[in-house]
Amino acid sequence: MEQSAKELGQAFSGASTTIDDASAVFFNPGAMGRLRGSLISFAGYAVIPSSEFQNGGSRLAPPLGGAPLRGGQGGDAGVTTLIPNFYAVHELTERLVLGLGLNAPFGVHSRYAAGWQGRYQALDSEIRTVNINPSLAVRLTDELSFGVGLDVQYLDAKLTNAIDFGSLCLGSLGPSACAPRGLLPQRADGHLRLKGDSVDVGYNVGVLYAPGPNTRLGASYRSRIHHDIAGDADFTVPSAALPLTQEGRFVNTRMHAPLSLPDMVSFGLYRRFAPRWAVAAEALWTHWSLVKSLDVRFSSAQPNSTQPLAWEDTWRIAVGVNYDFAPGTTFRLGVAYDQSPIPGARRRIPRIPDSDRVWLAAGLSFRPSANVTLHGGYAHLFFQDAPIDTVGLAGDLLAGQSSNQIDIVGLQLDWRF
Repeated sequence: MEQSAKELGQAFSGASTTIDDASAVFFNPGAMGRLRGSLISFAGYAVIPSSEFQNGGSRLAPPLGGAPLRGGQGGDAGVTTLIPNFYAVHELTERLVLGLGLNAPFGVHSRYAAGWQGRYQALDSEIRTVNINPSLAVRLTDELSFGVGLDVQYLDAKLTNAIDFGSLCLGSLGPSACAPRGLLPQRADGHLRLKGDSVDVGYNVGVLYAPGPNTRLGASYRSRIHHDIAGDADFTVPSAALPLTQEGRFVNTRMHAPLSLPDMVSFGLYRRFAPRWAVAAEALWTHWSLVKSLDVRFSSAQPNSTQPLAWEDTWRIAVGVNYDFAPGTTFRLGVAYDQSPIPGARRRIPRIPDSDRVWLAAGLSFRPSANVTLHGGYAHLFFQDAPIDTVGLAGDLLAGQSSNQIDIVGLQLDWRF
């Protein structure tokens, strides 16, 4: 959601009806039709998460004895991330408005301590996107405008985890072949690093209807984007486990992983009900049920990897209030309820220990000159507890609870000319 520091200050409750900053390129290209002249918006955000795991009985697979998983609880897996975006809007004619956006609409970044109990399922997880979004809006009437945009999206991914070669050896060769080599559960760890990237294309469309100067209704759609991430799988194998590589398994190879990023539909309402007061409301539906599993397909004899996810579609509902307490100065408050796509503990993986959350946000806009406006926003996200009860590829069970919270700080400069 971090595409406008102004909107951050009201929990993005006015996202699809905003007509006074250039983030309309992303949220609703139809709203660009209400912008006059030229406008550039530069913004940056610090996303400051905290994610801590509390063990609740993590153990090896029952056929391997079911012993407790060794190690710590992973520390704070949250990684502070800086997110920039840039938008520009230019009025070509009274009816046509051109826009351009450069942003990062999806991302994941978490990092656990190397020897933690869930190392066989996750260590480092990093997914970044860069999205270039040219767009065009047409002002059909004085009340109605329509816009469309193209999304050219680059995705870069890196995932790492440990491999329990002791458990794998016992499961395939038995204790008589493995024990003399020291290949026992949790005593012969290796490592896997997956790294790849992809470029694909989507689109977004939007409409804005303003029946009067104090009321706006907006709706927008962003298409799904199907990525096929291609890259390398690099294995680190302890010397005692090298016989397990003789059939072409656990050797460095090429890999690819299909990933569909979801389409979204949003609806918004803005209403100024007094000279200094306005309210906004927004509903966002996200098609997360496209994400059914995390699949990795190897070019070697390594068996393909499938992590079932079975995510569900979600709604995000936000409301906000704006108060103009002086000319050129506006204070905002907002609250949002944001559903998680994860259906339960058995589908919650440590790479993304997400849960339902509530946003509380506040922001301030200040116009020091006729052409420049500064925006600042802050939000705190309160997450519900996130139980984890997930089985890894070697049958190990990670059981416990993740406790999460996030702070977001955003700053933005708008320049009209």
